[in-house]
Amino acid sequence: MTNREAGINVVREMMGDQAAAKLSGSADSNTFGAPIAAYAVDQVFADIWTRPGLDRRSRSLVSMSVMIAMRQPHEFGIHMGAGLNNGLTLKEIEEVLIQALPYVGYPAIATALAAAAEVIKEHGLPSTKTTLAIAACFDTKRHPH
Repeated sequence: MTNREAGINVVREMMGDQAAAKLSGSADSNTFGAPIAAYAVDQVFADIWTRPGLDRRSRSLVSMSVMIAMRQPHEFGIHMGAGLNNGLTLKEIEEVLIQALPYVGYPAIATALAAAAEVIKEHGLPSTKTTLAIAACFDTKRHPH
């Protein structure tokens, strides 16, 4: 199996067929940005996500933490979805947010909470109206931080 095939398999397992097809098509397109997509598939997913030492659940926790610290809500949402597919629970993801809070501050957590609320809705996960209401308070589209 080539690195490209291994990487696409990892993407498929973590993010689904649609994401795998999109990333594979981008990597093979010979268009602007194709080398970046190819790097993501061949190195990030094939080499890094398959290394021994950390399982995918742990790698998801690390990736989400980095995205919180960098205030990257779109990427946080992608990695939260992958984390759920890697077996993380909403409680564990909530603990990541709590653990990060004293280090990155409320604005970064608020940004991640708004993204998390979207992932919860997209995945049809059970949540209380209170949970989503709290996340809505931190909706960065309406109330930028």
